[in-house]
Amino acid sequence: MAGSQDSEYLDIGGPTYVCQKCGAMMWYEERVLKHTRPAVPQFSMCCLRGRVVLPPYPRLLEYLYDLYHKHDRNHKFFLENIRSFNSMFAFTSMGGKVDNSMNNGRSPPMFVINGENYHHIGSLLPLPGNQPKFAQLYIYDTNNEIANRMAAVRYIMSAYALTFACD
Repeated sequence: MAGSQDSEYLDIGGPTYVCQKCGAMMWYEERVLKHTRPAVPQFSMCCLRGRVVLPPYPRLLEYLYDLYHKHDRNHKFFLENIRSFNSMFAFTSMGGKVDNSMNNGRSPPMFVINGENYHHIGSLLPLPGNQPKFAQLYIYDTNNEIANRMAAVRYIMSAYALTFACD
């Protein structure tokens, strides 16, 4: 029964084939000629068999590259807090009633929102005595925007330092 709660999850493995034209990682089941079983399949959904050519991404600045690839304390801290960093520089955050009931461990996790999706923007100015955060980092005290953002980063980093001190 398709879609039944009793049906098993079909696991076709990871995307282990590489498009010969663009280098995209693909699943064998995404090949063009599904009625054949070639050893080196061709793919179309990634680059239309080489007709779409995207320029390569420019190399990241060395400091950012190291945060993603160096595998040191900074790398670990960055990846563990990447959502916080992203949220810190976001003007809004998404909201809605999240339904986790389908995430029962038998399939890849899903993010399902019931009802309406909305965005929180918050106050444009911080409450008295509080440090600016989120969009306030760009609006509050525009003469000191960079200092405000760095103070927010230092706050996260001090929490991180306490974590390592307790290890």
